[in-house]
Amino acid sequence: MKWKRTSMLLVLLLLFGSSASAQEHKDIHDEMIYSLMINRFYNGSEQNDRNVNYERSDAYYGGDLQGVAQKLDYIQEMGFTAVLLTPFMKNDSAGYHGYAVTNHYKIDNHFGTLKDLQNLVKKAHERHIKIIVEFPFTISNTHTWVADKGKQTWISNESGTDNEVIKALRYLNLKESGVQKYLIKNAAWWSKQADIDGYYVKDIDQAPSEFISSFSQTLKSMDPSFLLIGEINGQSLKKSEQAESVGIDLLVDRTLAEATAATFSDTNRSQKMLYDKWGTGSKLPLANFLDDVHSTRFTAKALKSENHPGARTKQGLSYLYTSPSVPIVFYGTEIALNGGKGAENYGMMNFLANPDIIDHIKKLAELRANSPSLRKGSFTLVSEKKGVAVYMRKYEDETTFVAVNNTKETSAVNVPLKKVGKENELRGLITEGIIRPVDDVYNISLEPETTNVYKVVKKSGFNIGYIAAVAAVYMGFGIFLYKASSKRRKEKKISQSHKKDSAS
Repeated sequence: MKWKRTSMLLVLLLLFGSSASAQEHKDIHDEMIYSLMINRFYNGSEQNDRNVNYERSDAYYGGDLQGVAQKLDYIQEMGFTAVLLTPFMKNDSAGYHGYAVTNHYKIDNHFGTLKDLQNLVKKAHERHIKIIVEFPFTISNTHTWVADKGKQTWISNESGTDNEVIKALRYLNLKESGVQKYLIKNAAWWSKQADIDGYYVKDIDQAPSEFISSFSQTLKSMDPSFLLIGEINGQSLKKSEQAESVGIDLLVDRTLAEATAATFSDTNRSQKMLYDKWGTGSKLPLANFLDDVHSTRFTAKALKSENHPGARTKQGLSYLYTSPSVPIVFYGTEIALNGGKGAENYGMMNFLANPDIIDHIKKLAELRANSPSLRKGSFTLVSEKKGVAVYMRKYEDETTFVAVNNTKETSAVNVPLKKVGKENELRGLITEGIIRPVDDVYNISLEPETTNVYKVVKKSGFNIGYIAAVAAVYMGFGIFLYKASSKRRKEKKISQSHKKDSAS
């Protein structure tokens, strides 16, 4: 029996040996982030369901921190390593979204309690999932500061977003030293109280660099591993050294995200613009998304261009997970949740929807986790023509090619022999298959609206060790069946003998 167990263990190691290393997230490139609006995700406790009205898009729906905690396994199963929450501070009666802050030192009772937040963080950490929170620079129009004559310089006349819901709120004047000190102190307080892992900070290109720098230094002095994600809108903060100097770990360029959504919500769109934009951007690690709290749903954009949202979403996600950026996936993307501007963007999550896109996300997450070249490799455009593109990703001794067919027709693209090597072949990872060179080119054929990733491997031959291990398992199983069959025949003969004795 010992040799059978050893053979089975050898097969499992051969098949799944790389899975353990996939869980060792060593740097920011390894993260995969799931973004959600607390009140529209999952209702974990009906005790805080006050003023809930599912008939209105601008009302509270019941989602809370307990609900997020209860769905951590769901999030983890899709491969996400971090959860990005909307603000949880106390809001006014219409602040279901979390941005109409009335008290920076209290949790809104619609979302739960400090104990609920601490429990969420604890359960997330048990699963090696980070909890990141968007730190708001907006307050309610009914906040006491609005009417306080001594705080008039604390309020800005500018808005940091085009979102009609959040744009209607008051934006804090980040140039005011009193505001800076207050927000830094508040951010540090929440970090200490709840042990959260990071903040997402919008519009850092519109904020004084001294403020962002102090914000970062304070938090990182408390915890050097504290994560800061900074969002820019393609304006003043273009050089990577500027973002690095203020302590940003991960950069989100909103103009890149908008271009990505526009490219993949429709077909036959060139990807050259995305590649050029990435090439001229920051040297800092980048994050990218198809949609978020402050935009219109990707599904709505796909429907507007008269495309099937499921196919478009899978295509867009494939790009997010295989391009050089940390993917941020907005809740509901996995079910192609629809939604327009403002409040229409924040539908309640449906956990009983078609799992097709969820399965695709799981496959992409596993592929990304097991492929260092997709997480932190170089990014080279091999070819791009009429919506069909091939990118090469390379990290140390691993090379992969990402082939994207952003059209509604089956398409073929060639990769030159010199890019792959004469002694190698391409192994399909999303759609399985082996491609070998013909006439000094590797010809890749792609179904409509699909992406595939190919890993460069040595030309396949007979793997004696693997075959022997598999054969041993099957041989052991055959012996087991033979013995079981012999035992049954013997028992049958004994039974028949007993019947004859009884008859006589």
